[in-house]
Amino acid sequence: MIDLHAHTTASDGTFSPRQLVQLAHEIGLDAVGVTDHDTIAAWPEALKAGEEFGVEVVPGVELSTSYSGGRFHLLGYYVNPQSELISVLDEIQKARRERNSQIFAKLEELKVPLQESEVRAIAGRDDGELGRPHFAQAMLKRGYVSTLQEAFDKYLADGSAAYIPKKVLSPREAITAIHAAGGVAIWAHPPLNRKLNLMQLEERLRDWVEWGLDGLEVYYFRYTPEEAAWARGVCEQYNIIGSGGSDFHGAAKPDVKLGITNTGKAVPDDVLEQIKARRDQIRHT
Repeated sequence: MIDLHAHTTASDGTFSPRQLVQLAHEIGLDAVGVTDHDTIAAWPEALKAGEEFGVEVVPGVELSTSYSGGRFHLLGYYVNPQSELISVLDEIQKARRERNSQIFAKLEELKVPLQESEVRAIAGRDDGELGRPHFAQAMLKRGYVSTLQEAFDKYLADGSAAYIPKKVLSPREAITAIHAAGGVAIWAHPPLNRKLNLMQLEERLRDWVEWGLDGLEVYYFRYTPEEAAWARGVCEQYNIIGSGGSDFHGAAKPDVKLGITNTGKAVPDDVLEQIKARRDQIRHT
């Protein structure tokens, strides 16, 4: 039993790295992927907790990319923390801080002001990065909105009133950077881009495979049966790894449970073995 997609307080999750690993232990997971957005800050604490609780921690990072009319997420597993990719992440984080300042200013203009201190209180840390889910939770707490979804729909989602685009890589740049860092590149939850149908996603997938994509998520909590079947089919067709995970965020996504995917179960153990084999292949070429 494994789950290769989970977030901590290092990005937009509500569990600390140690709490996440402890939960993985409590529910009987053998391995858990720590895949925060654009940062590897959770790795040291998570890896230490993995030794404490006897859970294998799979170090990862989730990168945002933009390509051909869509925004997509790319997971990089086992990247070298001393690689050039980390400098890229630092630049992305710097741009994220600037973007957050713009979001605060925009919300002020819209007469729904938030203080950074209250958003940080929700995020559970005095420094580090803030994400849109933290803004949404602060807006809900203030009574500006009735639900987290309303916060996104009205203010934070792409095209909404306070949306500010963030700095992202192209998929080709992200795949190249992950491989250069000795890591494995997995496309996270492709069908979640609801602006594109499955045929259009496959058109983009062909480009990604040509650039070296190693796999995509076949197991994912929010997949419909049709989407899951599509993901399995293209993995077989293009001979790439079928990975997956819950995309656990804790209280930020209360309906998503660690270790539970669209199958009602965790990800099969052999997926991790495939990822490790691909990692070794990348590092020896």
